[in-house]
Amino acid sequence: MWMNVNCEDINECLLNSTCPEHSTCINTNGSRLCICDGGFSSVGDLCVDIDECAAMEPGELCTNGTCTNAIGSYYCECFKGFWSNGTDCMDVDECSDSLNSSVCQPHSTCINIPGSYRCPCNEGFFLNGTECQDVDECHDPDGTPCPENSSCNNTAGSFFCLCYPGYNPTSLDCEDIDECKDNTTCRFDQVCTNLPGAYNCSCPLGYHEENQICVDTSECEDSPCHPLARCWNTPGSFSCHCPLGFAGNGSWCKDVDECVALTKPCHPQARCHNTPGSFVCVCNPGFVSVGPLCVDVDECQQADGQCHSAASCSNHVGGFKCSCGHGWNATKHNGRGKGGCVDLDDFLFFVAKEQ
Repeated sequence: MWMNVNCEDINECLLNSTCPEHSTCINTNGSRLCICDGGFSSVGDLCVDIDECAAMEPGELCTNGTCTNAIGSYYCECFKGFWSNGTDCMDVDECSDSLNSSVCQPHSTCINIPGSYRCPCNEGFFLNGTECQDVDECHDPDGTPCPENSSCNNTAGSFFCLCYPGYNPTSLDCEDIDECKDNTTCRFDQVCTNLPGAYNCSCPLGYHEENQICVDTSECEDSPCHPLARCWNTPGSFSCHCPLGFAGNGSWCKDVDECVALTKPCHPQARCHNTPGSFVCVCNPGFVSVGPLCVDVDECQQADGQCHSAASCSNHVGGFKCSCGHGWNATKHNGRGKGGCVDLDDFLFFVAKEQ
C-alpha cells in the first residue's frame, strides 16, 4: 500500500560540529559540503593551514621583502624603502609631495628609484659634499659664455648676458648701434663718426671748434707748403702753388730749367743761362741785346775805332775785319787793335835784322 509522505532536507550546516575548524559549511539536498577557508587545505577531515611562503618559489611572494607565514595567510616584512600592503611590498615614493621638502637638499630634484631615491643637483649647481652650490658660469676657465661686447651676470643656478652701452642684443651676439644713422645725433655743422659702442661728433676737416660752432681753419697761418710756394686758404681747406719758374704740387717745388724745357727759349745768336725760377739770354760776342733779339754790333762805327789807323774796317755779322792799307803789312794780330799794321820799310828792316 503506497503512502504519500513528504521528505524534508535536513540543513546539517545548522549543527556547529558538522564541518572542521577553518572551513565553511554549504548545505546540499540530503547532504552538505565543507569548503576549507582561503589559506587552508583539506587533509582528511581537517582544514590545515597552507604555508604560502614555503609553497612558492623564492621571490614569487613578497618581492623586495621577506615572506612570513600566518594562520590562513601570510604577510610581508618589507626591505627599507618599501612598505607592505599586507601581501606585497610596494615602493615608498620618497619624492612625493608630502616628503619631498625634507628628503633632498636645496637646489636639487628628487628622483624616485625602487627602494630608494636620488637627489641630483639642478642645472646650474654642482654637488660640494652634501650641498648643491651655484655654478658661477661667468668665471668658467674655458671662457665666458656671453658674446663679445657684453657683460656676464651670474644668478642662482644660471646667468644672463647684458650688452654694453652702444650695443643691441641679437639672437646670437651684441650688435653695434650706428648712432650716426640718426641725423640729429650731432650738430648740423659737425660730422658724426660711428665707433664701436659709441660715436664722435667733430668738425669737418679744415674746420675747428670755436664757441660751439665749426669755423674755418686758416692753414696758411702756419703754412704747410714748400718754402717757395704760396699758400691759398679756402673754406675748409687750402692749396699750395709753386711760383712761376718752378714745378711741383706746392708741397714741393723744383726749379724748371727753361734752357732745357723750352724748345727755343733765346734768340739764335744768344746763349741760355738758367737761374732759380727763371733764365737769362746772353747774346754772343759781336751782338747786342735789343729786347728779345740779338742785333749785330757794327764795330766799325764805334768811336774809339777797332782797327789800326792805316787799316780799313769791314763789319760782318758777329764781328769785323781790319785790312792794312797799301805800303803796310799786317802784324800777327791780323789787324786787331791799333798796332795791327806796320810800315812796309820798317817791316823789311825788322825781317833783315832777324836774319
